[in-house]
Amino acid sequence: MKKHTFLTGLLRWIVAGVFIFSGFVKAVDPWGTAIKFGEYFNAFGMGWLSGAEYAFSILLSASEMLLGFCLLFRIREKSVTTLLTILLGFFTLLTFVLALWNPVADCGCFGDFVKLTNWQTFFKNVILLLFTVVLWRTAWKQPFRQHNRYASTVEWSMIFFFGLLSSGIGLYSLRHLPPIDFLPFRIGVNIPSQLEGYGNDTQTTLIYKDRTTGQQREFDLADTTWYDTLRWEYVDTRIVENNRKRRSEIQDFSVFNADENYAPTLLASTREVFLIALNPIDRPLSSICSRQIEQTVRYAVKYNYPVVCVTASALPEDGKITFGDSRIPVYNMDGTTLKMLIRARAGLVLLKEGTILGKWNCRDIPNFERDYDGRTPLETVTERRDRNNRIWPLGLLAAALAFIYVAYTSRRVKE
Repeated sequence: MKKHTFLTGLLRWIVAGVFIFSGFVKAVDPWGTAIKFGEYFNAFGMGWLSGAEYAFSILLSASEMLLGFCLLFRIREKSVTTLLTILLGFFTLLTFVLALWNPVADCGCFGDFVKLTNWQTFFKNVILLLFTVVLWRTAWKQPFRQHNRYASTVEWSMIFFFGLLSSGIGLYSLRHLPPIDFLPFRIGVNIPSQLEGYGNDTQTTLIYKDRTTGQQREFDLADTTWYDTLRWEYVDTRIVENNRKRRSEIQDFSVFNADENYAPTLLASTREVFLIALNPIDRPLSSICSRQIEQTVRYAVKYNYPVVCVTASALPEDGKITFGDSRIPVYNMDGTTLKMLIRARAGLVLLKEGTILGKWNCRDIPNFERDYDGRTPLETVTERRDRNNRIWPLGLLAAALAFIYVAYTSRRVKE
């Protein structure tokens, strides 16, 4: 009996952990999840759902986290295990279809944190489905409890708390920026060095046959032995990508118009560069975003910092855009690159010598002149980061105390 209880508990922790983790990595990047939903809609001819990607993104991440928490703390076990079995059955069937026809290369199950092939995802879902069926059978073998008003109130309160937490993470990340950035353009990344790494991330091997012995031999490009064509006969060339994932994430960083690629100038600037991102460029900004961007442009122009706007939309005829009293140049950027650079329709990226110093949604752009008069943008970013680093531990402590209370209350209810 104890062995059976231990096994059931272990399976419960595994399934709950996977669902909580899967929901969390989606919740901190609702933009990425919405993009993946868009790919699914296009692949299955459901374009009429276009525009609802963000709602589905928040709903899916919150549902996964909520079900995971409920399973972990054994809240409404019969209902939760039934829902999980149905959900995993659907996902298993879906990933089997994806694995056979490959309409979408990556299922997006773990966001941009972990990339799985469709076959890997299918087998993962099969295993989780088997685990969940065991939990479902175990839960429904237990006798029904008599109605307990106190226990019912506590359980519904916990469901409300977990639902609020799960949806709150996604809504915060959507309205601001992901609190944890899994993408290549993270704060602190030096873009030129990353691009160099992607460009040189291959190993080329030449295969030749020895005309005298008939044996094949492999040569590096630096090895000149194969130059002796009287002895060596060419057979094949093998190119190995040592880090295929990295190469597929960033292919270039181009900031261009019809006349030039302005990216080398931006990345080489020894002064802080203010990069205003707008996508699309013709969509009206909210009053808050418009005010924040105008203040930033005014500050950059006043102190002679480079400031440009980038967009994936068509450029204005004169190649400039107006913010307040200033007109700044506008350049194009690849849409995929722009979405990886900043998860916002409008925002600010601060660069210096190609290193990303900071990123903000337009709502959160600091007022550099009012709040940090006399300091450089780099000093401003450093001060804000130090202040945030002091706040994070307090938030984690509060969350830990809340979970301890929930675990204790859940145990009392079960007793």
